[in-house]
Amino acid sequence: MNIIVIGGGAAGMSAASKARRMDKNASITVFEKTEFVSYAECGMPYYLSGYFDNMEDLLHYPLSEFTENRNINVITRTSVTLIDRNKKYVVAGDKTYYYDKLVITTGASPRVPEILKGHVLTLRNMDDVRIIKQRISDLKNITIAGAGVLGTELFSLLGNKYSVKLISKHEYVLPHLDKDMGNVLTTILSDNQKDIEYNSVPLSISGNYGNYSVTTGKGTFNTEAIIFAAGIMPSVELAEKAGIGLTADKLIKVNDYLQTSDPDIYAAGDNVATKNIVTGNYGYFPLAQIANKMGRTIGINLFGNKRIFPGALGTTIINVLEYQVGYTGVNEADAIKSRIDYGSIFIKAKSKSNYLHGSDIFLKLIYRKETEEIIGGQIIGKDNAAWRLNVIATAISAHMKLYDLMYDDLGYEPEYGPVWDPIIVSASIGLDKTDNKK
Repeated sequence: MNIIVIGGGAAGMSAASKARRMDKNASITVFEKTEFVSYAECGMPYYLSGYFDNMEDLLHYPLSEFTENRNINVITRTSVTLIDRNKKYVVAGDKTYYYDKLVITTGASPRVPEILKGHVLTLRNMDDVRIIKQRISDLKNITIAGAGVLGTELFSLLGNKYSVKLISKHEYVLPHLDKDMGNVLTTILSDNQKDIEYNSVPLSISGNYGNYSVTTGKGTFNTEAIIFAAGIMPSVELAEKAGIGLTADKLIKVNDYLQTSDPDIYAAGDNVATKNIVTGNYGYFPLAQIANKMGRTIGINLFGNKRIFPGALGTTIINVLEYQVGYTGVNEADAIKSRIDYGSIFIKAKSKSNYLHGSDIFLKLIYRKETEEIIGGQIIGKDNAAWRLNVIATAISAHMKLYDLMYDDLGYEPEYGPVWDPIIVSASIGLDKTDNKK
């Protein structure tokens, strides 16, 4: 079999690697437009902030691991410019490459307004991180525009080394959080005297690198550099030009096996519409762990559709001033949009047993009123918040109800949590609420 993969990121290299394990004789070629494949995009803010010094530590594997040990033909610095579905070939550079099965993992690119282009830095790949590292090495202050996952984490981590200002177009950072949890994070940031401009966006920019003047709806200020992190655009132009089906939101449509509208073409990663496990609707989940699992699923299905990709919850956890902040499943806005009659529990608890003086932990559960099934969770805390969020994500995936979660036999150790863990407490409160209505 002749397999071509377009894109050498998480999804593409996972697909190619799994395909090689499935068939040692298959011809597998990966095209990647940059110099690097299989890198840790989520580690880039840590590298920029000085947690480690060698940029190549961001690589999961050196290129030789794929070309020599896995016998995958990886062609870097080369873009695919055409897919001919009828004759089953792609054009890359000035050459034509034929395929039996094609995998499109072209990812996404930063979304930058025209008025800011040429002035701002963006972070998406290894080329970007190398440029930013060089450009900010001698600076003292930086502005981050965009308070989503990337922007908020950059703001938090770079704040250990630089004077950093954050511009958020929302009333709090991480807008996927519900308002009660968002307000908790706002208080934390305010108590730490962080420079954040809420309900604002850059309107104009002038000057040169090292001395920019930025005007927003709140006024004008000077900054040495701007990193723009306010959204991405799925890279679907190649697929669209080839006549592959897209959603109304310009994402590649895939079925449960991650096939596109062309049965010989699969797609995965930040360019596809992904099923929401809770609602059954298709949405956008541009996350590394999802891309990797999609890629592996495709690597199996290239040899006959055997494995269904179940969808995703969008489980996200980031570091904000040493707090583990995250969410999984649906939030209140999602529930309303999907016409789910939901209930919620919001609690403040302790991360450890009282005599060990644990820190505050804020936890929110969202559940279906009719069935009491857990459908969403959010968390903010310094101690073991991440594993608690993962427990909630597992509960959602397993269709557990409040009763199931309340009686989930979690391990107990005073240093890692109180005997009545915040997860159990929140489920118990929800169960009491529903019992009182029966």
